[in-house]
Amino acid sequence: LLNYIFQIFSAIAILLCFLAYLAPEINPSYFRGLVFLGTAFPWILLANVALLIFWAWHLNRFALYHIGILAIGWQYVTGFIGLDVGKDPIPSDAIRIATHNMGHMWKGKMTDEQYTVLAKEYAADLEKHGKPDILCTQETRSRFYKILAREMGYPYNFNLKKGTVILSKFPLSSGGEVPFEDTQNSSLWVDVKVGSKKFRVYNVHLQSNRVTTVTQKVMEDGDLNDQETWSDIKKVVKKVDNATRVRAEQAQQLRAHMEACKVPLVVCGDFNDTPNSYVYKTISSGMTDTFREKGLGFGTTFAGALPFLRIDYILAGPNFPVYSCIVAKGNYSDHYPVIAVIGG
Repeated sequence: LLNYIFQIFSAIAILLCFLAYLAPEINPSYFRGLVFLGTAFPWILLANVALLIFWAWHLNRFALYHIGILAIGWQYVTGFIGLDVGKDPIPSDAIRIATHNMGHMWKGKMTDEQYTVLAKEYAADLEKHGKPDILCTQETRSRFYKILAREMGYPYNFNLKKGTVILSKFPLSSGGEVPFEDTQNSSLWVDVKVGSKKFRVYNVHLQSNRVTTVTQKVMEDGDLNDQETWSDIKKVVKKVDNATRVRAEQAQQLRAHMEACKVPLVVCGDFNDTPNSYVYKTISSGMTDTFREKGLGFGTTFAGALPFLRIDYILAGPNFPVYSCIVAKGNYSDHYPVIAVIGG
C-alpha cells in the first residue's frame, strides 16, 4: 500500500513538473492557470528530487522517470540552481554591476543621521564583494540614495522620484523611463559612457504582487479549517493573477524598448517573476542570465515569506562576457543583492 501511495505521489510530481515547464511558453493574459505552477517550480523540483532519491534507494524503476523529467527540463533546473564551480580571471576593464530591491529596509520615519549610519553599514557589507561600478536599486527612498551615493562615491545618478534609481561611477549621457501605463512600479534606462564606449542599463521593477503580508499571515497563523484563512488565500490568488497579467504586458513593452536600442545593453532589477515564467522568457531572450552562467548554489533572491524564490536578475547582452555572479545574503531587505562582473 505504501509503495502504491508513493507511486501516486511520483505521478503527480512528474505531471506538475511537466506543466511547470509549459508556464514560460504561454502568455498568462490568455491562460493564467500555469502561472502558479511556474512560481511553485522550486518546490515541485525538490519534490521530484526527494522522490528520485527514495526510488533510487529502493532500486525502483520510478527513479528513472524522475531522472527523465528533470533531464527534459534541465534548462529550468539551472534557472534556480547555479552549477558553475570555476573561477575565471577578471580583466582590469571588467564592470561590476549590482541590483537590489531595498523594500523593507526602512524603519518608519528616519533622520539624515539614521540614513547615514544605515548607508555606511550597507556600503561596507556590499563592498565586501567588491564595490559595484553601477548600482541599480528599487523601492529606494530619495533621501537615502543621495546619502548612499555620497558614502560610496558615486558622482552620477538617475531617478524619476519613483523609487527606482541608478548610481554610477561612469558618466551617464542620457536616460528615460520605460513607458508602462498600468503599474505601481517604475523602470528606467540610462546610457553609460565608459571611455569611448557606450552601453545601456535598464533598471527594471515590474508590477508587484503585493501579497507579502497576507502570505506571511497564512503561513504563520493559517488554519485550513478556518474560513478566514481560505478568504486570505483567495485574496492572494486574485492579486497574483491580476499582477501577472500586468507584468506580461510590461515585459512585452520592455522587450520592444530593448529591441529598439542601438547600443549593447544590460537589464537589471526585480521582475517579480521566477525563471519559469512568461515574463522572464520574454525579457531574457537573446540575453545571458549571469546567474545561470556563473552562479553557484541556490539563486534565491527573495528573503520574504516564501522560500527559494528567484525574482531578481542581471541579464547581459551578447556583447558582454560574464565572469562571475553572486547573490549576497544579508538582513537589510526582503530581497538579496545580486552582483555580477561582466566584460567592459
